[in-house]
Parts: sequence; structure tokens; C-alpha cells
Amino acid sequence: MTNDLKQRLVDRMKQVGAYDVRVADPNVGFEHSLKGMHPLEVWKQCRSVVVFAVACSPKANNTYIGLYAPWREKERNLGPVPKDITSCDYAMDRLVRPFIASVILKGMTVLQENGHNFSCATPRLKLAAYEAGLGIYGRSGIILHPVLGTRLRLGGILTDAVLEPDGRLAGFEPCQDCDQCITMCPAKAFDPAKSYPDSFSQQKCMAKRAEIEARGLYCHNCYAVCPSAKLKDEELLRIAEARSFLKRDQA
Repeated sequence: MTNDLKQRLVDRMKQVGAYDVRVADPNVGFEHSLKGMHPLEVWKQCRSVVVFAVACSPKANNTYIGLYAPWREKERNLGPVPKDITSCDYAMDRLVRPFIASVILKGMTVLQENGHNFSCATPRLKLAAYEAGLGIYGRSGIILHPVLGTRLRLGGILTDAVLEPDGRLAGFEPCQDCDQCITMCPAKAFDPAKSYPDSFSQQKCMAKRAEIEARGLYCHNCYAVCPSAKLKDEELLRIAEARSFLKRDQA
């Protein structure tokens, strides 16, 4: 019964636009949660953590790699925050948030129809995505999906339904022979001799980002340069997202 429910839930959420949907056991792996962010602290009735990924354009992360600022030779890996909210990429970045909420709503509807309770108050989604096998942590702590790479947004649902967990993702090691995020980081926030979380200094990262943003720019270099995605063409990702927006109202 629980496997049938899980399949119906996954199928429904994918039908309305989720690219990938996985399940984590709240009792396994979440001991590393920040205080107050463990699934069972967020919602005591939680028996399964459902986490999903939505595909998005690289530029929906405000990552431009100099595309809009080619004259900034010293800052060629940085691009300005778009001021024109009518631009396709910027608009999609804003639209993806209610879209994620729509996917969550469809998933909650399936759970409710089958007599289960749920909560949309979720713990740290990156940890949930890792424990559910949706992706792995990159050097900087970014979740890397085996197909989408960094080109994704995460959403989640807590439920009292006991769904079969998928477990951590195995055999996907895109960072093993890659140092592009290390090379392109203006904050020098990475230690190439270590692995995450010890390899990444959030303090250095955030200090440099604040400095860059004070100049009217935006830094997401580690997102932009990561080559882990199988889908490279941003038009493909934009089309995938647009199709999801169209499909959600038809389901």
C-alpha cells in the first residue's frame, strides 16, 4: 500500500513539473541537522520526507559569467543583477517560487486523498535532498543532481505516511577530478586538499559576496561554472521549465 502511494505521489508531482522526486527517512542521516531543523523537530508526526527538484535555467540563479558585462575583464566571471524584471531569466527566477508551491500543493492533495497528514514546513532541503538521494554535495555544499547539476530548485513535504526511502545516491562523483569552482572563486573560499564541509569557508564566501554586491554585481560562480549537469543547453532547461508551467494547470 505504501509503495503504491509513493508511486502515485511521485507520478503526480512529476506530472505537474517536478523533474525528480525522492523520499528520505527522517530517522536516518538527519542527526547533522541544525538545531530546530531536524524533520522531527519541525513536525513531530513526520514519518517521511518527500523532496523534489525543479529544472531551471542557469541564469535563473543570476549567474552570468560576464555575459552582460564583457568589459569587466578583472570581473569577467561576475555579472550584474538584472534590473529589467521583464527579462525571461529573471522572470523565471521569480515564477519558479510559486511553481514549486504548486507542485507541493499537488503532492499534498495526493496525501490528503489517501488519508494522510502533511506539513509544508520543511527542514534544510539540501540535507533532505542528500539523504533522499536526489543529489550529492559538491565542494561548496551545493546539491548536484546527476542530470541537472546545479540547475535546479528544491521543494519538500513532510508527511505521516510511511513511504519507502530511496537512500543516498551512490556512484556519482562529479567533483573527484574537477576544480572549476575552486579556480573561479573570487573569495578563495575552497581548500582543495579537503572535502566538504571542511573544504568550504562560508565566512570567506559571504564576506566576498557582500563586497561584490555592494558594487552592484552578483556572485554565484560555483553554480555557473559547475560542469556536472548532463543537460548543458540553457535553452533546453528553459523549455523544460516552461513546459512544466504549462502542464501544471492541465493536470
